Order: sequence, then C-alpha cells, then structure tokens
Amino acid sequence: MKIHGRIFTISNVLSFSRIIIIWPITHYLLKGTPEGNFTAFVLMLIGAATDFLDGFLARALHQESDMGRIIDPLADKIGLALLGIVLTRTRTLPVWFLVLIIVRDLAILLLGSKMIAGEDRIPESNWYGKTAVAGIACVVIFYTLGLTPLKEIALFLTVILLLISMVSYLKIYHDFRRSESR
Repeated sequence: MKIHGRIFTISNVLSFSRIIIIWPITHYLLKGTPEGNFTAFVLMLIGAATDFLDGFLARALHQESDMGRIIDPLADKIGLALLGIVLTRTRTLPVWFLVLIIVRDLAILLLGSKMIAGEDRIPESNWYGKTAVAGIACVVIFYTLGLTPLKEIALFLTVILLLISMVSYLKIYHDFRRSESR
C-alpha cells in the first residue's frame, strides 16, 4: 500500500509528540509523589491538547494524510497502553481493564490492516472509538490523581464505551467483508 499525502506536517508532528511525551509522563508517575503525579497530569493534558489539535489542524490546513490516519490512533494506543501498564503496577487500575483495552486495540489493528489490504485506503476512527479513547484518558487521569469515586465511575462508564466501540468497529468490518464479497 502506498501512503498518500505529505508525511511531515504539523499535524503528524503533533501526533508523534504524543508518543514521545509518554516517557516523561511515565517517569513522573513512577516517582509516586504528589508532585510527580501533578507533573504527569499536566503532561497528560498537553498530550490531550495535541490529540485535539492534530486533527483540527490537519483539516484546517488541508494536511489530511494517510500517515496522519495511521500515526494519530497509533499514538493513542501506544500511549494509553503504556500508561495503563504503569497504573496497574503502581496504582489500583484493574489488570482486566488494561487487558480489555489491549484486546480491543489489537482487534482494531488486525481488522483495520485487513481492510487496508482489501481497499488500499486507511479506515478512520469513528465517534464511538474516539469517545472510548476519551473515556480511557479520563480513567488514566483519575487514577493518576487518585480521585475516588470518580475513578470507579469513569472505569464503569468507559467499559460500556469500549464495548460499544468494539461492536461498532465489528459492524464496520462486517459491512466491509460483505461489500468485498459482492
């Protein structure tokens, strides 16, 4: 498959920066101090801002690209998985929740790669997927700051969002397979 569009754009640099910022966030989380947690939280907010800005700027500057369609969700998946691992080891984030996130993301990557091979175009994330990622981000932030009972409420709601997201992506893949067999 050929990647269409420019690779080095402001939007793609912002998406890539979310992968880079994970390392200092992890460093501060592992300190386990109130100051470290707060610094990690501030860095998470910066990461969230880049997540919003990359898509906004790609559309506003007409810099949408296949690379952006790949790197943006990949940055989300890498970042949230690594933070989830840290939070299961250092906080009380349930391991089953991390497994649910990783299984969902691996399924999306696998089904998405099959769609790319069949259509020669990169499928975009949908509203359900973006909402689920926002929920995961809230869970990560609430567990980072130890905000009880918000962390439990966010965990419950995010599980529902993740399940809805998985069903929506399975439907997209099912529709793709059905149209492919025609």
